[in-house]
Amino acid sequence: MKQCSLDHFNESVELWLAQSYIRSLTVDPKGRVTFTFMDGVKDSFQITDCDRAQVVRACRSLSDHGIPVREL
Repeated sequence: MKQCSLDHFNESVELWLAQSYIRSLTVDPKGRVTFTFMDGVKDSFQITDCDRAQVVRACRSLSDHGIPVREL
């Protein structure tokens, strides 16, 4: 699991969105985000500079791009 700031997380997501590389993402009860990519690879992030509610808001915006977002 990678730890990062919300800004770094958003920068990573923008790159993946440009390549249509994200299949889905999950936010667990502790606010950790797990991406599942089109090739089946999974990658998890713990965003260290905000709370779970902020993480969920950032992730929900991805549903506007057609990416399924699931909260556990």
